[in-house]
Amino acid sequence: MRILVTGATGFLGGVTARELARRGHTVTGLGRDMGKGAALQADGISFLRADLRNPADWLPALADADAVLHAAARSTLWGQWDDFVADNITVSREIARACTERGLRLVHISTPSVYNATGLSQRVPESAPIGPHFDSLYARSKFLAELEVTAAHPEATILRPRGIYGVGDTSIIPRLSRALRSGRLPRLVRGEVHTELTHVRNVAHAARLALEGSAPGIYNVTDGETVPIWAMLDALADAMGVARPARYVPARLVENAARVVELAARLHPARPEPTLTASGVRLLTRPMTLDLTRVRARLGYVPVIHPREGLAEVLRGMRP
Repeated sequence: MRILVTGATGFLGGVTARELARRGHTVTGLGRDMGKGAALQADGISFLRADLRNPADWLPALADADAVLHAAARSTLWGQWDDFVADNITVSREIARACTERGLRLVHISTPSVYNATGLSQRVPESAPIGPHFDSLYARSKFLAELEVTAAHPEATILRPRGIYGVGDTSIIPRLSRALRSGRLPRLVRGEVHTELTHVRNVAHAARLALEGSAPGIYNVTDGETVPIWAMLDALADAMGVARPARYVPARLVENAARVVELAARLHPARPEPTLTASGVRLLTRPMTLDLTRVRARLGYVPVIHPREGLAEVLRGMRP
């Protein structure tokens, strides 16, 4: 199959493009980082430098594709709403429309962050009612993008992988590492918080199953097992050779402080990303598991790597 992968110079897109090529597919990656594009080419993947906001950059590439994996997104928890609209909503709509017009299969990467403001936390199904409130501009934009994709391409497959991690991660582990290295991260719970994450190879596996099969709809994706967040943070601190979070501060106090920091950032002319966000605090203090019944039954999804192995792999890479 000839597959076009957006965001191929990013973490998830790069891993998935390589997995698809390894499985015998002809892959073209889109991205803006020429250095990472050269690395893709060295691995046998065609690369096209493209700004997804400019359809003229990527529309011609669809002529040589059977399917598109849309993995590109603005995934920061902070930013200007106009940028989230342009990068997550508008681009997704245009890609979905273009795929429909050309009869191409589409797999769209979304996020279970859309569930964060629902109050649900255990075995959350894809059918959970979502909105109108969201805990971040990112979550709001990704949900609206889902609506645009399903309207423009009813046969699209949408994946919601939670907390993507792995060697080369540019989001979760780096953010936690910076917080630990600063020495300012308090212990926000007295016990433990169990949540689900998703190793990048499991997301790549689910994406391949969706591309090779025919199962329209929305699917949760995780490692299928919970991990203890604070034990993971302790292990990460040990691997980095820094102190574990020790001083207990109630999560509610820190979350309220984060709201003040966010307000100050919004009022600042440059709107800098705050060092602390309320949604970031909630990720460390509230459990979340997803119902995988649908993805197992319709896509035949079974994780190819488990958290113990995946996190050990990450920790080995963190040791000084």
